[in-house]
Amino acid sequence: MRSAWTAVIIATLSVFVILIAVGQIFFASGESFITETALFYDIEEEVPFDGVYLRDESLIFNSGTGMLSYEQENGSKVGKSSVIARRYKSDNDAAYLRQIGLLEKQIAVLESAERLVGTDNSQLEAISIQINENHSDIISDIIDGDFISAADRQSDLLEAMCKREITLKASDGYSAKKKQLNDEINRLNVLISGGVQEIEAGDAGYFVSVVDGYEGEITYDSVDDMTESRINEIVASPTKTRASGAIGKLISDYHWRVAAVIDTEKMFGLYEGSEVTLRVGSGTYLIDADIISVRKCEDNKAVYIFECDKLNSAVASGRTARFKLLVNSYGGLRVSRKALHYDENGERGVFIVRGQNLLFKKVNVVYWGEDYVICSQEPDDDYLKLYDKIVTEGGKELYDGKVIG
Repeated sequence: MRSAWTAVIIATLSVFVILIAVGQIFFASGESFITETALFYDIEEEVPFDGVYLRDESLIFNSGTGMLSYEQENGSKVGKSSVIARRYKSDNDAAYLRQIGLLEKQIAVLESAERLVGTDNSQLEAISIQINENHSDIISDIIDGDFISAADRQSDLLEAMCKREITLKASDGYSAKKKQLNDEINRLNVLISGGVQEIEAGDAGYFVSVVDGYEGEITYDSVDDMTESRINEIVASPTKTRASGAIGKLISDYHWRVAAVIDTEKMFGLYEGSEVTLRVGSGTYLIDADIISVRKCEDNKAVYIFECDKLNSAVASGRTARFKLLVNSYGGLRVSRKALHYDENGERGVFIVRGQNLLFKKVNVVYWGEDYVICSQEPDDDYLKLYDKIVTEGGKELYDGKVIG
């Protein structure tokens, strides 16, 4: 009898244990979680504004007739006797001469590489490094929007690649290629009708082909003239009637200034004498600048004058531009705001999936976005780590140590 009761009790307890186990599995497997991976994220706080360029500029005039072709890129530095443009009798003449110039550059590159014919491969490593550096520099120039420098480096890259080919004994020279290029030059020269007029800069400076009508009116020293109404007027109408016969201008110096009307509440304690970083347009190119003047206006606004010393084609071409003032930059782990929770001690954190458990990990928020936050990476194991799987949605009840599977 006792053994029968014992068997019944054991069977009942076994069923109970099985039911508990099945129940845990059922409830655990019945919960679904949506997770995201903690990844590193960079963000920059920027203050956008429209600015007016203040520069010392002088116009270049030419009253000739015919096709005008510019020989210099906007923002390029030119000497006093540099040819900045040529006038041709026809569009075809301009195209022929441009093509001849490119062919002559190719010949010069090949001749430079041929000087290594007959030498050993002791320079191979240095040449390979030069190829990699030129390639990286071209990519950086393109990313920065400095297409002038990128174009200038193309010949250097081609020359280095030709030198490598000769050093590896893959070529003993480029006689056949040079003959082909010279034959093409001779063919193009026959087609040119002649009568090319060369237009020189007349002075040293930075050449720009764009004329807006404000040359000589808005100068580097026009700081006091830049009132709120004047700046708004120029931003609204950045081009006036250009002077008759003006084909371009020279910017006398690489130093330039920008005048802008900005809400003072957005300037985060930046005053006269502050050093800042500007981004021009939508490009990635950053420019260091100094705030040299702040004049208060109405409605919590002020006229800010920035001074800079980096000139490129994007800066040189227009009278106005859309700028972004880099205020702060943040880097850390990106977390959805809906993933944030507080533990029983009031500590802010998130739940992560680790194996078959939920773990609560604290976070130190350094930036609050609209639907996400950025958290610093802390050495303490109690804090969120890179690549942790963060629970963003799901689960009936979240707590530290919960078994989920």
